[in-house]
Amino acid sequence: MKYERIRNLREDFDMTQNDVATILEVKRSTYAMWELGDINFPILKLDLFAQHFKTNIDYLLNLTNNKSKMPAHESLKLEFLGKRLKEFRKEKKLTQKEMAKVIGTNQSAYAYYEYGYTQIPLDKLCKLAKHYNLSINWLCCDSAKKHIQ
Repeated sequence: MKYERIRNLREDFDMTQNDVATILEVKRSTYAMWELGDINFPILKLDLFAQHFKTNIDYLLNLTNNKSKMPAHESLKLEFLGKRLKEFRKEKKLTQKEMAKVIGTNQSAYAYYEYGYTQIPLDKLCKLAKHYNLSINWLCCDSAKKHIQ
């Protein structure tokens, strides 16, 4: 997965990869691999990045062209993200198995995402967002709108 907007935003602020890595509390080499798309950017760190640069996750992931800041919220917790995944699934009257199929995983892995035990990989979260026109901002933040705008 390419993260061009993340790189562009960093460069717009005249920041180095090392500067951003320091903010995210990771090694520069780790951040570089995220930015290049060599490995998945963890959603918890992407949320921190969006907050720092006063934008939103859907914009960073090319799901929208709306660059506006996400509503104020506490640091993202996996339990909150899981609660939102479950809320959405129940609203749509879907099973965990059906949701897992959409993102290309198995039901037990998906259950761990809903329980907040493990972090859902960003590429899988993007598949889910695109499939259901679901805002990742909403999954991360209480006051964000549910659907991509």
